Amino acid sequence: MCFVLWLIAFSASAQRSPFNNLEVLPTDSNGHYRILIGGHFHGASSNRSGYPAATILANLDTINQLGADIFLSTGDLFMDAEKDRPRYERAFFSKLTVPFFNAPGNHDGAGSAAGDEDLRLPSWQQRISAPVDPGPSLSSSMEVVGPHLLLLNTERREGNSDEDRLGILEGIRGAVDLYYRQTKARQVVFIISHRPIWAEDDPRYSDLFKDNTRSLTGTNFKKDVYPILQEIAKHAQVFWISGSLGGGAPSSIFFQQHAPNITFIQCAIRDEPRDALMIADVYPDSVHWSAFSLTGQKLLPPQSFDAAWWRSQRGKGEGFNWRLLPYLTKMTVTSRAFWWGVAATLLLVWLVRRLLRR
Repeated sequence: MCFVLWLIAFSASAQRSPFNNLEVLPTDSNGHYRILIGGHFHGASSNRSGYPAATILANLDTINQLGADIFLSTGDLFMDAEKDRPRYERAFFSKLTVPFFNAPGNHDGAGSAAGDEDLRLPSWQQRISAPVDPGPSLSSSMEVVGPHLLLLNTERREGNSDEDRLGILEGIRGAVDLYYRQTKARQVVFIISHRPIWAEDDPRYSDLFKDNTRSLTGTNFKKDVYPILQEIAKHAQVFWISGSLGGGAPSSIFFQQHAPNITFIQCAIRDEPRDALMIADVYPDSVHWSAFSLTGQKLLPPQSFDAAWWRSQRGKGEGFNWRLLPYLTKMTVTSRAFWWGVAATLLLVWLVRRLLRR
């Protein structure tokens, strides 16, 4: 069952992070709100330490000094949510001074350790007189004046969106429509998910992320979700940000305007020199995007990392480091999976030879 949590300014208790218990505060007096975004914080797939990536831990002081109002993770926060959480609490959560939230990924598991429901974070509201019904998730006497933040668990239902999720999206549509009717101004909607379900059935992106976590039989994104996004985009800017990027990705950032007022983004680290976080500075009339390198690299603006740039980087990896050959050989021959593969191959050869001798 999806749930919706609200902060009604000056009239309800603030919502708190389930990871570091810091409360989500409203926009400042100028309507500015800074969102820090990243994902895959367990780093490389070979990381078995139970701690976050070194690039994250090495930048904790800087992250705290960025002045972010909220820190949103695009999933794969843990390698093993249940076992790793105590270490994360000591080394990461307890030292963060920014409220932190996670859209669960395939490594995060389920339950309270990672959060297993869709979550609509607080929006900041004022009472107005509204003769129209803005949808099931918002009273018609409310006006939302801050960014809409929605975190999805796309590991459930194989990435498909059920009636509860569609209802939340319809509620956001109603809210932005109401705000536009009253003010003629556009709002901003951020949707955070681990899986880029927007890419699976779209030939413009599916080849770029073909090695990423995806459903076996497809999702209802194109049929049921995207039409609602199109309606929301009539009166708001929509940014859908995911975090399933393979280890061979050329950048920690993918940023593509898909349609008017709809932008699809990916952001995830791998404990690599390319590791970076994204910053969204939300103002009443605009959103300014920037990137923060976790390794000191000079970065292009996020908008530069579009589909054309990604395709231009194919085959431009760093190449094979031959000095790693002894280490990689040792890792291979000491792997249990390697010897299971050898045994299966020998068994198959033996069976084929027996059949041929008959």
